[in-house]
Amino acid sequence: MFRKKIAGSWMDDAFLAALYAEERYIYRMSYLYLKHEQEALENVQEVAFRAWKYRKSLQDVTYFKTWLTRITINAALDHLKKYQVLVWTNDTAQDRSEPQIPSFEHVVVDQLYLTDLLERLDVRERSLVTLRYQADYSFQEIADLLDIPISTVKSTLYRAIQKLQRQQAKGGESG
Repeated sequence: MFRKKIAGSWMDDAFLAALYAEERYIYRMSYLYLKHEQEALENVQEVAFRAWKYRKSLQDVTYFKTWLTRITINAALDHLKKYQVLVWTNDTAQDRSEPQIPSFEHVVVDQLYLTDLLERLDVRERSLVTLRYQADYSFQEIADLLDIPISTVKSTLYRAIQKLQRQQAKGGESG
């Protein structure tokens, strides 16, 4: 896919084509972290810039999407650090085959409650929960993506879930 044809020109074209093919994925991941459409779109541009700038660091094209995901997450976290805004969204894909559709009020209340609970997690815990339960990454994929041991992924997720359960038991009260 990224093999040179003539003096590197095909390599750049193939890279841009692959990057463009993942644009919607980059936007979805950005939106999960940033929650606002405009900020997510800006993050997509930042990811494209960083990916282009560091394209020569990609050693194995089979890891292109993982490499791009890491750039996306890092860019989103950089944005959050810059503006000191921590947000969470619950935009999971709905199974269209389900015959029962919850009322709008139930959906809004559930999302607000979940958002409130998840905002109490630190950025690292929230990132792991996002990757595991919204982006459907396996423990190993998360460990590879974030370059941390799989045991750290599991223990951090376990602690985050325990923290959420304690908050839920308290009725979502602060403290």
